[in-house]
Amino acid sequence: MKIAIVGPSITRTKGGMATVIRDMLANTASGVEFIHFVSHGEGSASEKISSASRAFLKLLQESDIDVVHIHVASDASFYRKSLFVLQCRVRRIPVVMHVHGADFDTFYNQSGALQKAYIRKIFSQCSKILVLSSFWQTFFRQNITPDNVEVLHNGVYPAAFASCFTTPDNLNRFLFLGRLGQRKGVYDLLKAVEDLKNKHPQTNLRFYLAGDGEIEQVQQLIEAKGLIEQVKVLGWMGDEEKRHWLQQADTMVLPSYNEGLPMSILEAMAGGKIIISSRVGGIPDLVTEGVNGFLITPGDVESLSKHITYVATHPAEMLQMARSNQQKIEADYNLEKLNAWLVAMYHDISQVPTP
Repeated sequence: MKIAIVGPSITRTKGGMATVIRDMLANTASGVEFIHFVSHGEGSASEKISSASRAFLKLLQESDIDVVHIHVASDASFYRKSLFVLQCRVRRIPVVMHVHGADFDTFYNQSGALQKAYIRKIFSQCSKILVLSSFWQTFFRQNITPDNVEVLHNGVYPAAFASCFTTPDNLNRFLFLGRLGQRKGVYDLLKAVEDLKNKHPQTNLRFYLAGDGEIEQVQQLIEAKGLIEQVKVLGWMGDEEKRHWLQQADTMVLPSYNEGLPMSILEAMAGGKIIISSRVGGIPDLVTEGVNGFLITPGDVESLSKHITYVATHPAEMLQMARSNQQKIEADYNLEKLNAWLVAMYHDISQVPTP
């Protein structure tokens, strides 16, 4: 069975979608061949259009494709990928549309009537629509199509992050993993750090910000607020460096305003980290308040500060949470199990017999 993957470069693109595609390409399931058609990399709009055009033509020239698996976000990503859906429809190739956009609901709701009709039409042409959480499944069924919408969680290989576990003994250290900017809540985090410093100047809390995005603006704000001792900007990092910093902190903080299902939280949970995040997107599927982490309303800096303080001062409870997170990833977000489900779904929609 030959599966065509349409999505961003795994070497020139940063973020969760590229990570998911890289993991798919590493799937060694018997009788399945994956071909990656790179639809874009980091760059200008014209470069992305050029990449999408090349991928479109390469897919058109490829024969014997059994399923096309398209990874899509919102806005321009959707419109580029819709052309691949139309090509597959003409060629009668089954399409799986895998939706990653953290703000796809905003994109759809702010579209005009004709745009909404086009969005619904494109998704109706797909054999299967994969979303990252029950939140997104409900949204798609109520607004776009009631049929063929399935939840496929992002996943990780737990063994890859087993070495990140600490007892925990770094409860005063907090790690932010994500693009630095307003959507991920990094400025709310800095405000919380400032409040904690002013209210509890004797505490030794440290915060590490890992990711690309508005690095210069964030660094300037740290200096302006006098938080140089409390906050360190690490920048973007690869897998090995990420695991190193997960060993240095026992808690991951991601106070986002919207999300799909963040790979960074899955990786942190696999490493036995406590999670402080927002009640948005698929995160409530991952984090149960007081059981394996804490959830805040986006923008609630006071609640964020309180949870940071609580984590740092309750070591016995945090150890139980850390172990609970590892168990949850092993049970529900293990890539070996998710890959097996995905391959079975390919066989089902393509009617290619299982070997």
